[in-house]
Amino acid sequence: MNLIEPIFQQISSVEKPQRKFIFILLTALTYLPRRMNFRNLGRYSPLNEKTFSRWFHRSFYFVTFNLLSLKDSTDKGEWISAIDASFLPKSGRSSYGLDWF
Repeated sequence: MNLIEPIFQQISSVEKPQRKFIFILLTALTYLPRRMNFRNLGRYSPLNEKTFSRWFHRSFYFVTFNLLSLKDSTDKGEWISAIDASFLPKSGRSSYGLDWF
């Protein structure tokens, strides 16, 4: 928790209970062996799946958190951005390039 505590100090809207939850969430996501859903998060962490469900209804500024963590970890002004577009629907007749040859 010592690594992300300075980042939380810079975001004024994050209170102590939410800090604790985000720390547990990020820790559980690093070693989760299967699908990431509330049931598996409840299995592999000290919190219940209902607790994850309740906390996910609250807002958290992940963009600000990510930008501040990148700012603290990089010394240079150069950043690279990458997007994984594997979530796009690719099956069926609407796939690009799928046709009779």
